Amino acid sequence: MLVAATLVAGLSGCGTDDVSVGPTRLSDAQLPDAASVRTVRPDVSRTTWAAMHLSTHERALDACDGPVAVDIGPGRPTLVVEHDYCGGKEWIAPLRRGDVVQLDGVGVRPGLYRVTGRTMLTRGKARVRDLPPGQLVLQTCVSPTKQVEVSAVMVQDAVAS
Repeated sequence: MLVAATLVAGLSGCGTDDVSVGPTRLSDAQLPDAASVRTVRPDVSRTTWAAMHLSTHERALDACDGPVAVDIGPGRPTLVVEHDYCGGKEWIAPLRRGDVVQLDGVGVRPGLYRVTGRTMLTRGKARVRDLPPGQLVLQTCVSPTKQVEVSAVMVQDAVAS
């Protein structure tokens, strides 16, 4: 069983001091017994309807059929985006550290993800290198000049639920 360990520093203003530590393998002796495992309940649940590459995601995103999973390259988190006016602002913008998001659909590993941080960036000027660390980044615009990026790590695989 892989458990994502995350060292999280405090957030202040725009930007983030979050630092993620990669997956850690636990020995059987370190694993909790089934009776002591707390059920994780999602704060929000969404299904991605399309999986695209960074260079081709605009048409799917503009269709407003739901969140779109975007492959931004090897060694990068999966990016899940939805326009603010298509619903992204209602479910992505309110997420805070510790919230749990249940995702399934195309282009994402189905399961529960815990929010590890939030970053506010200037809309239209963000680059892939600006993405916060995590296995998954949720992104939407929140104003004419700002977009929010919410980083998350998997806490429960859908197969295990």
